[in-house]
Amino acid sequence: MAHEGNNMETDRQPFARIIEEELIDYRIRTRFSHPVFVKSLGLSGTERVLEFGSGGGCLSSALVRSLIPEGSLSCVEISPYWVEKARRRLKSFTNIKYLIGDITRMTIPKNHFDVVIIHFVLHDIEPAARIDVVSALAKCLRPEGILFISEPAKPEHGMPLSEIRALMRDTGLREIHTGCTRSWVRKWICYGKFKKSW
Repeated sequence: MAHEGNNMETDRQPFARIIEEELIDYRIRTRFSHPVFVKSLGLSGTERVLEFGSGGGCLSSALVRSLIPEGSLSCVEISPYWVEKARRRLKSFTNIKYLIGDITRMTIPKNHFDVVIIHFVLHDIEPAARIDVVSALAKCLRPEGILFISEPAKPEHGMPLSEIRALMRDTGLREIHTGCTRSWVRKWICYGKFKKSW
C-alpha cells in the first residue's frame, strides 16, 4: 500500500481489502484502538507530524484530532485511491497535507518534522527496500525528533523486533523504547520509539 508501484494497475484495490478497511479499520479501529494508540504517543498537539503509509485516513483521523489547532499532519501515501478516500473522510480539517508518491523519491524538507509515524505499513515493503524508506523518513525528522513504529510480528506477515531495531540503528536513530505486546485481537505487535540525534 505505501511503497508499491504507482500506476493504474497497482492502484486497483482488492475488494476484500476495501471491505476490511471500511468495516474494520475505519468503523472500529478509528473509534477505539487508534485514539488509544495516538494518546500513548504523548503528543502535545503542536507538533508537525508525518504519517507514512496513511492509507484511507483511519489513523490520520485520530492523529489530526490530537493536533488541533496548532499542529499539522502530513500524510504520505503512494496510492491515489487511498489519498482520495482520506481527503473525503477528513475534509473538515484544515491542518492536513496529502503527499502522493514514493517516499524515497519525494522532495520532503529535511529536518522538518517533530514526529514520524510508521503504523502497520513497513512490513508490506520489500525487505531490501526498507532501509531506503527508513533513511528517507529519518532525514525528514528534525534533530531530537521522534519516530514511532508499530508492526505486526507474525513470521509469515510481519517484522521481528530485531529487524526494526537494526533498521533504525542503521539509519542513525537511537532507541528510546521498544517491545512486543499482544493486541486486543490476540496478534503480536512490535513497537518502538526512536530519536534522531544528528
